[in-house]
Amino acid sequence: MSNQYVDDLIGTKFGDFALRELVGEGTFSHVFRALDKHKNEKAIKIPRRFSGKEERFEFVPTQVFIKRGQRFSPQEASPIHILRIQVARTKQVIDQGIVRVEDYSFDGDNSHCRMPFLAGETLREYMRSGPVPVAVLRNLALTLSRLNHLDSFGYHGDVKPENMVVTANGVILVDCGYFGNVQVGERLDDQQKTLIVTTPRYYPLLRPDDLLAFGLIMWEAAMRKPLLESVAYSGDFPDNNVSDRLNDMVLEEEGLGNFNLTSILKAERPSHVRQGLPPQVDNLLLKAVRLQFNKKDELDFDEGFENFEEIANELRKLAQAGIHYL
Repeated sequence: MSNQYVDDLIGTKFGDFALRELVGEGTFSHVFRALDKHKNEKAIKIPRRFSGKEERFEFVPTQVFIKRGQRFSPQEASPIHILRIQVARTKQVIDQGIVRVEDYSFDGDNSHCRMPFLAGETLREYMRSGPVPVAVLRNLALTLSRLNHLDSFGYHGDVKPENMVVTANGVILVDCGYFGNVQVGERLDDQQKTLIVTTPRYYPLLRPDDLLAFGLIMWEAAMRKPLLESVAYSGDFPDNNVSDRLNDMVLEEEGLGNFNLTSILKAERPSHVRQGLPPQVDNLLLKAVRLQFNKKDELDFDEGFENFEEIANELRKLAQAGIHYL
């Protein structure tokens, strides 16, 4: 996508609002600050002309997969179709923790979504500028707890640092993912296909697991690098001291065409990487990404946290112990 395309959009009107400046972008869309004649401020999301596969992104891109039976395969997707999914998933939800949809259109070049303009920084920007406040992470955990309990929503599905804005009124989520049935043909077996729109770095099992995504974000914030940076093959880690059951789980995912989880085999104790990390943080991070070191000192699977309330409580304990940043 050329910069000229984005520049040409400046001044374009969508309803009563005219685009003023580019304030964000994702794999499938650009987000602009827009004003009407009364200087009312909104955010207008415009689908990209292309999926952006050819571009080098400054953010971690969302990806699309098709699951047929138990097997996964990458898939191309229309940016307008992705915008339709996001609007459909959020337009009925009323919660202070997720940006609301005020207006939308899916009419060719006029396709757009209008939302409140959020003044703040993304969590990615927070992470790039320094340690992340524990209070911000706890606010996010409580927000996800509320959303996960809403029958009209259930899961976000693409929780990542780019998809949350830290504002004066708390953390607000944007750009949800999707895990649902899709009809791509007329044969009976076509009805078994599932469309997945998410970010594998935070959803390595390609399931709507917001708890694990949050744990991986906390790990990345504390360790200054992601635990799962890219796809990998288990043969790349032949000498790692890993339990049989964790290794079997990784091999099972690889057998289904999912190589996003594999680099978890390289995980180390956080305190071995960041010297001086408090034991409470060490334990929190391992449990949050569902790992432990067993009695043989092997990297092993752990059941992890059952819900966001548990995580929020552990983050509260960190603050009470005087640990205010990760």
